[in-house]
Amino acid sequence: MPGGAARLPLCADVSRRSGESPHGSAHRWDTCIAFESPVREWDALRDLARMSEVQRRALEGLSDWSSHSGLGYGWLMFAPADPAAFDPTRRRVRVYTRPAGAFAEYRQRDYLADEDALWALFLQYAAGVGVSQAREIAPLQLSDWYLCTHGRVDSACGKYGAALLRQLPEHRLYRTSHFGGHQYAPTLLELPAGRSWGHLTPELTRQLLERSGDGRALAPYYRGWSALPEAAQRADAAAFAQYGWRWLDAPRCAEVSWEGEAGFSVRLQAEAYGAQPSLALEATGERTHVLQLPGSSHSPDLFPAPQYRVTLREVQESA
Repeated sequence: MPGGAARLPLCADVSRRSGESPHGSAHRWDTCIAFESPVREWDALRDLARMSEVQRRALEGLSDWSSHSGLGYGWLMFAPADPAAFDPTRRRVRVYTRPAGAFAEYRQRDYLADEDALWALFLQYAAGVGVSQAREIAPLQLSDWYLCTHGRVDSACGKYGAALLRQLPEHRLYRTSHFGGHQYAPTLLELPAGRSWGHLTPELTRQLLERSGDGRALAPYYRGWSALPEAAQRADAAAFAQYGWRWLDAPRCAEVSWEGEAGFSVRLQAEAYGAQPSLALEATGERTHVLQLPGSSHSPDLFPAPQYRVTLREVQESA
């Protein structure tokens, strides 16, 4: 670009061209709260200088809890279907929490909340402090699909997320603020399942939303399950690539046996459900190479992105 700095490539384009696997990149959390928020609010609600005192106090409490517990939480803002009818005293809020033991989906509870009740929900469900006065309502028994279109955080999501939203208007897609992984744009979070997906096309997204065809074709686009740490997410993705939809539908859990610079070992357990038997797997991950890739479309800085080969072995379950 004559007379100015050269435009940086979109990080999602660099990732796609490099052949980087998105496996293991989902944000790990036990609790996620999604709330209705017009796009005009998104930047202010992420800016300490502009947020309200109620929000600031809540985030300070959450920060203290996170520091002591070592846990994180999910936070999503989704645009209302009709911005003109949005009422900030009756925001729709969806709370997703992890059940005990092996599971396939997070528990979901829906609310209507004003500002005080909204941030009290964060403290109640994430940090276990207090009780919100939000009004509980019956949730729709449907999957919610949150699509990042937050171009002010990263241009890749602004370009690819918004384009995908326009091409699939008939589906239950929510225009959503940043939730991480813009290098995999367009990136989609499926709730209450808790699964993240990336580098999607309209055709692949339709297959995912409709659960059509062979699910294993979607395995290269599976970022991971928020219930698991990174190594276990990679193992879980390998199991999905081998067993398809039945793996994602099974209540399951994972335990990381060891993890180091060279790779990892993970024990996966899927419980019996419907006509499907239980299944135990040992997953071994071997680091094959390390890519150097940008973490943002707005910075030239490169970061290491280790790549792995994962092998699975079915094991006999203990009696």
